[in-house]
Amino acid sequence: MIFNRLFCNRGILIQNFRQHGWIGILFLITLLFSLPLYIATEYRDVPQQITSLFQANGEVQILFAITLPVAAGIFLFRYIQSGAPSDLFHSLPLRRKHLLTVNLLNGFAMILIPIWITTAITGWVWAVLDQPAFLFDGSTIWMWGLSMSIYSLFMFMLTVAVGMCIGQSVLQGLTVYALLLLPVVVWFVFSLHLQHYLAGYAYEDVGFNGEKLSLVLRMGSIGTAPVIHKELIIYSILAILFIPLAYLFYARRQVESATQAITFRIVKPIFRFGFMFTLVLIGGAYFTSIAPRTSIGWDVCGYILGGIMGYIGAEMIIRKTWLIWTSRLVPKLILYGILSGLILYVPVANWNGYAVRVPELNKVNSIKLGGERYTYSNGINQKVDDGPLYSDDQKYIEAIIALHQKIIDSDLPLRDPINPDDDYDEYVLINYKLENGKVMKRRYNIPETEFHKELMAVKQTMDYKRVAYNTIKLDEDALSIGLRSSLSPFRKVYISNPEQVREFKELMKQDILDQTYEEQRSPWQSFAYAEMNQDSTSKDPFQPREMWNFEIKPSYDRVLAWLKENKLYDQLLVQADEIVSAQFAKQEINSPGSLQWTAPQPEYIDGSLSGNKQIATKNKEIISDLLKRQRSGYLTEKDTIYQIKLNVTRGENIYMMLKEEDLTEEMKAILVNQ
Repeated sequence: MIFNRLFCNRGILIQNFRQHGWIGILFLITLLFSLPLYIATEYRDVPQQITSLFQANGEVQILFAITLPVAAGIFLFRYIQSGAPSDLFHSLPLRRKHLLTVNLLNGFAMILIPIWITTAITGWVWAVLDQPAFLFDGSTIWMWGLSMSIYSLFMFMLTVAVGMCIGQSVLQGLTVYALLLLPVVVWFVFSLHLQHYLAGYAYEDVGFNGEKLSLVLRMGSIGTAPVIHKELIIYSILAILFIPLAYLFYARRQVESATQAITFRIVKPIFRFGFMFTLVLIGGAYFTSIAPRTSIGWDVCGYILGGIMGYIGAEMIIRKTWLIWTSRLVPKLILYGILSGLILYVPVANWNGYAVRVPELNKVNSIKLGGERYTYSNGINQKVDDGPLYSDDQKYIEAIIALHQKIIDSDLPLRDPINPDDDYDEYVLINYKLENGKVMKRRYNIPETEFHKELMAVKQTMDYKRVAYNTIKLDEDALSIGLRSSLSPFRKVYISNPEQVREFKELMKQDILDQTYEEQRSPWQSFAYAEMNQDSTSKDPFQPREMWNFEIKPSYDRVLAWLKENKLYDQLLVQADEIVSAQFAKQEINSPGSLQWTAPQPEYIDGSLSGNKQIATKNKEIISDLLKRQRSGYLTEKDTIYQIKLNVTRGENIYMMLKEEDLTEEMKAILVNQ
């Protein structure tokens, strides 16, 4: 009886439903429209097999899960953020734990009841549909209900816990989303700081890892990345942890703190430093991005300016006025600045040994070059098992360690991650599996000219070429091989005879593994591309086959001879007789401090972008030379290139490019004389 009267006070329950019940109703309506109605009305000729209901309009569903529970947390506890309502509610003959309990129960009901009604209706729709657009089982429905419940409760309890420390509803909502995005922002800009100052720092791609740190960013990947049990466990633990924290904070919160920005004195320095340090990182990253190439000190100025603006901004928010000057302002600013500087300095300091650490040969079990690989199957992006990519070959390990050691000994200037130098044209990502079970990663961008010998020793090994060129796939079964000319994508041939497929794969593998270092670095475009089609391991009918692409380089003598022997070479080859004329347009690349991707640009010749006189020739010798040399795309700041158009007698015209140094004497003659 006492429990019902105090912890489940009927009057407050009814009042909350009258005032804020619209949130639960809106939540139910939006969920019904985004899932069961979507599934019932979607039509597809071939049903799609899915493993998660988030693959069916999941972005919209999770959008509601991260917004409406926040609204529920703000409106239900609006009374503690306003002066008069706070005095009224806290004058009732109820303890704070009673008020908190009844409002939490209201919030749980407004969140969970719509989710499980939607789950039940989705199950009914799934059972009665004769021609569904999506194929899934009953466990998928319950998993969706569980996931949505956990996500929504996490957002609700985070809002409540934050509301106990914040005295304004608007600031409460902003703080909730700021806390969710803060780890990603800090991780990203701090990663830029480490790349800029810490040699060998192996950073990961934000696109693949950001959603692990923020439920807001999870909205963008929920349809393609599976909801894993570990993720749900973490959010469940956090949601449960926020409940006792809410009781603890509420018990110590003063009634007079309503309308204040920060309600606890202990939270104020945390807020100041968090706000300030975030702007320190953002300021440093921004000033680094706009700094002239040879300038010194711009990043430091960015850190200092960001720190000053961050501290002043935090003080204005806390005091709710721009009149913040006191005699203690500067000493506090200096103290927070020193702390920020230490956090920035310690990870990149020379004495921590990170930059110069090279593992001993006898402590390395295996090694891999390159980053993580992902595959798309059944509508889901999944990380590929990288076990087969590691090698325990001693010569291979020795070659990589020798390269690593020379990089350390050379003490090269660090490559700027925001304004990179195109001289640093070799990317090296080393993964050591050590005997203690740990994985040590290092990442470098280095100039090939200074590490030619060491890079050649690494890249001429079988294990490097096996992984870099994915020859493992050539050992697997294939349904067919599709060949496409690199000059004209409309020139295609297919190999479907099992014996010919087997022969082609074997010769391709031999040619790849026999490549010299110079052939691997060749700037010339491949003769053709081979697409290997395999049986699908996916349940998704929209992804019927797995395909792997391989280049057929001009140096692949075995493959080219086999193509000629089987009368396939001429079907891919573009003959000089098929070209009516060739047009040249000179293009100057000049963008100091900004790398540009240089590639064939049809609009440069066909449009009016060049602004230069175009030179045309019908000389068959020149046209024949052009067909034998096509420069691959590359990054550069400054160069002179020629955009070239080959006008064919029939079909699509061919576009290519050459650097000035690639021109033959005959080409130079017509370009100079005209």
